[in-house]
Amino acid sequence: MTQFVPHGEVSVTREGRTMVIEGRGPWNLEAVKRSEQAAEHILRDLYGQPWAVVMVVYGEPIHVPDAEGRLIDLVKHDIKNGRVASALVIGLCDSPTFAKNHIGSIYQQVYDNVAFFDDVAEAKSWVLQQVASASSKRNT
Repeated sequence: MTQFVPHGEVSVTREGRTMVIEGRGPWNLEAVKRSEQAAEHILRDLYGQPWAVVMVVYGEPIHVPDAEGRLIDLVKHDIKNGRVASALVIGLCDSPTFAKNHIGSIYQQVYDNVAFFDDVAEAKSWVLQQVASASSKRNT
């Protein structure tokens, strides 16, 4: 199997029960694997209770096919471990309509609770509501 240099940038941080991912595409499989490693310690802390993702997309919002397949596997795994929502901020990327179709189809394949935003603050507010709702359902 040929190894490629990671193409695409990703930074991962945590804000409470939210993992915030900022990425500049396009992304290949190696970039997805690098982001997976960067998120590892955050995910350990989030797993087991409801949590969410805010992904802010910059640049070209494209995952090559093998990166897309890996992302699908990661989201499926996250959902099994408490991920209740994903907010995609696409208003800052090069092609918001393409991002909604391309990245949206990835998340829809795993039946994720996904919403699209132009504004980061609105996305964060929405995921906080989703986490609170899931937490209250879990506690009843």
